[in-house]
Amino acid sequence: MKISFVEPHLELYGGIRRILEISNRLAAMGEDVTIYHPSGEPCAWMETKAAVRPLQELHQSAHDVVIFNDPPDYPHVRRARARLKVFYILALYEREQLKRFNFKIFWPKKGRMMALKRALQLPFLRISNATWMQQYLERELGIESLLLLGGISRQFFHPVEVEKTPNRVRILASGDPRERKGMDTVLEAVEIVRARHPEVLLDTYHGLGIPQSRMAVTYCSADIFVDAQWYAGWNNPVAEAMACGVPVVCTDIGGVADFAFHEKTALLVPVRDAKAMAAAILRLLDDPELANRLKNNAHKQISKFDWDECARSLLGILGDRMP
Repeated sequence: MKISFVEPHLELYGGIRRILEISNRLAAMGEDVTIYHPSGEPCAWMETKAAVRPLQELHQSAHDVVIFNDPPDYPHVRRARARLKVFYILALYEREQLKRFNFKIFWPKKGRMMALKRALQLPFLRISNATWMQQYLERELGIESLLLLGGISRQFFHPVEVEKTPNRVRILASGDPRERKGMDTVLEAVEIVRARHPEVLLDTYHGLGIPQSRMAVTYCSADIFVDAQWYAGWNNPVAEAMACGVPVVCTDIGGVADFAFHEKTALLVPVRDAKAMAAAILRLLDDPELANRLKNNAHKQISKFDWDECARSLLGILGDRMP
């Protein structure tokens, strides 16, 4: 089957890991897989088994399936010659605006929000990447979609032994500076914690260029991982920390609902609530048995998500719906 992905880039953000993991496995299964993106440059941070081509070449040949996940790319997919076109929905932003929008009417306005609305209008096969998203689309917007849960890259994210500095407690966060990632909340929460535990250090990894082969060490060097995102389709950093066996404090958003269960696999706190996040961190610092139980349960839970199974499920979906 000739399966083509249309992507905005191949950098380390925006759900690209998911596409690379899936495309690698589809290629290993013998499928003819190509990733199209504007420059056509190969991925610099992760092995890519699929062919990589400039986006301008998308319309030079026919495809069995064309899959896209970034809403502004819908015009390219709409014009492509393909038996099946798929919108793999990785995120829903400004959900209140989506609820007020009449999907039977196209508003000829520019912007990412309009692209999302238009992509949801068009007769693409829709696939959601998280349970909360599938349920939200159906409940709030009357839009049906299929579910394709992701996986975890066990090659890169797994428990490792790391020598730690005595009398220091290391809290790790992604450090992504985008406002919706919630680093202001993390910084405020850590300052509250330091009033009782001055030995606490905050570390981040965003933008440091850490190789994927070193990410397990990066996570496992931490005593606690914290994440304060306001919203996410699927929260990769939390899933990765869990796979590395690190206790997690995170915001109670849909993007963690498939694997982060309060008091069972993580401690969940409200969005933009630094005091609640600080209280949760203090609980883990003051109760090592709780921290140990959460991390063990989380590791078992996240181990259920497998990229091989994800790719096989996608092939089944495509095969069942191919015209």
